[in-house]
Amino acid sequence: MTDKNKVEFFGIIEGGYPNIPHASDRPKKTNYVDLSNSHVDPIRSQRILEDQLELLASMEKHGLDGAGFTEQHNGPLGHLPNPMLGAAWLAANTRHIKIFVNGPLMNAYLSPVRLAEEIAVVDVMSKGRLMIGLPIGLGAQYHALGMNPAEARERHAEGHDLLVKALTETGPFQWHGRYYNHHYVNIWPRPAHKIEFNMPGGGSQETLELAAKRRYTYQTVLNDRKAMAGVMNKFRELCRAEGYEPDPKQSAVVVEIHVAETDAQAKAESEAGYLWNYQNYFEAPMHDKFPAGYTSEKSMRGIMKAGFSLNTKAMTYDDLVENNWVIAGSPETVTAKLEELIKDTGAGRIFLGFSMGSKPRWLIEKSLTLFAQEVLPNFRPNGRPLWAEPDFPKHGFGSSVEYAAQRRADVEAPTIIRDGQRVDITKSNIVDMDDRIARYASGVGGN
Repeated sequence: MTDKNKVEFFGIIEGGYPNIPHASDRPKKTNYVDLSNSHVDPIRSQRILEDQLELLASMEKHGLDGAGFTEQHNGPLGHLPNPMLGAAWLAANTRHIKIFVNGPLMNAYLSPVRLAEEIAVVDVMSKGRLMIGLPIGLGAQYHALGMNPAEARERHAEGHDLLVKALTETGPFQWHGRYYNHHYVNIWPRPAHKIEFNMPGGGSQETLELAAKRRYTYQTVLNDRKAMAGVMNKFRELCRAEGYEPDPKQSAVVVEIHVAETDAQAKAESEAGYLWNYQNYFEAPMHDKFPAGYTSEKSMRGIMKAGFSLNTKAMTYDDLVENNWVIAGSPETVTAKLEELIKDTGAGRIFLGFSMGSKPRWLIEKSLTLFAQEVLPNFRPNGRPLWAEPDFPKHGFGSSVEYAAQRRADVEAPTIIRDGQRVDITKSNIVDMDDRIARYASGVGGN
């Protein structure tokens, strides 16, 4: 059973752009394919992106364990088509929390080697706090980015193997596959830490099996509570079939959240925003969601069973709350619902969606503050974030001594040739100074 006091809570903020026609006014158009960008006010977009990044950074002061967001393309679902840029900004503006990038969309890269380089840089910048989600990508994104949906899974599988090899093995090495060909894979810099991967999915058998086989975190998305529990139980069964007992943190669930003083106040504050989400955010014709070849017949059955057959745009606020698509209410209500969620799903990581983009910033900050002050302490008996616990692994180095102690001792010194002699440029190169330094270092002393 998952220990509720060791569950990691991540705050998710999406930078959706809400100033678009209602879905019923554009029945043949999809948010992420052909909705014209003539609706965009660039100044409003700037404010949305600033708010998203600043709210994500604030997760640290509120004591959450991480902050996360998704990659989106070609429409109003988000403002970070290259999520590694957002991750780099967060790395520079936080010190402790994990940074969860749900993306990058690997199939959109010409080669995963380029993605490996970006991951390595942000890993170094964040001092090991980076978590990478590796989604196949929404079906509509294959229309938008000119990708072949029939190749989605094979290309993603090969790209994953090349990505991991580039991040973990020394180069140069060759790679000659069906989709990628490289004579020299040799990324610089190399990551300084082990990269943690996450596989999001809606219940497809292939994704569940891959996550279990690779020992990654599986993150269930777009499911109600019953479907979440079923998918998580199936995932753990697959892990055991692979010969191991999964860590609770390998099971992750996503749920939208809003905290207010009372249940009634929570409904008054958040109902309109949630209805906008479910009437607009995911609305798309079936052929855009699932283009031909995007998923197998077997997976489609699993996806429909897990909840994609539901008509979410017809849901009321009470439907969303009753079926646990949304957890909203007073601190007491939200605490009880989160405890039920942990018990029912066995999840060791909860991704809390504070906003998809329709809530104003002041309302998000209010909900987040109430969560941090009135809900989170029920899961933190010591009153500290998990990253502040004494036994939690540190990120980075506290001093030059710690840094120096962990450097490799076998790397070459940078040298030049001067007057026919090889000179180590890390030394002083001042006449007689190097000899005196050497005598002091050996304990001989001298003037």
